[in-house]
Amino acid sequence: MSAFGMPPAVFTSLALLALTASCASMHGAEPTRQQCLVELVDDANVERAIERAHTESLAEAHRSIERIKIEFAEQLAGMNAQQREKFDAATDRFAIASRAAPDVAQAASVWAQTFAADFSDEDLRKIVEFARTPAGRQAMANSLTAATQLDAYLAQRHSAILDKATQQYVAEIKAITGRH
Repeated sequence: MSAFGMPPAVFTSLALLALTASCASMHGAEPTRQQCLVELVDDANVERAIERAHTESLAEAHRSIERIKIEFAEQLAGMNAQQREKFDAATDRFAIASRAAPDVAQAASVWAQTFAADFSDEDLRKIVEFARTPAGRQAMANSLTAATQLDAYLAQRHSAILDKATQQYVAEIKAITGRH
């Protein structure tokens, strides 16, 4: 994983596309629709939104562990060493499963598709030109429609990950404690 939480190949591809977009504009060639979208995804700071949503998801996972410990408090208190070891291992597996982050490229694609849906290629080039200005960068950073769609996608994805991990965690605890 790169420092941005994505596989190195994805990070490299996005970096190359961004470089291509900036190089094309420096040499007078009009950037392609894809190059425009890559630049706009960067300007909108999609990665920061992903990181924020992931942090919130991890906090929710921690709250889930605490809720489950409360639910099973009586059984936990009566566990022997072997059961406690299995419980701790189940908790570790849950924590690991909960850390799964959404695919950055897919999230960026959701944002880009939402943002660009009603723009022509020429419109996108004009937006990129504007986005290169201070006001344009600010406008991109505050793009509410795209951010709302991205947040909805991330919340759904994190919820699905957490629900699956929680179900497995509860099943393991029930098996360990003999509660069915």
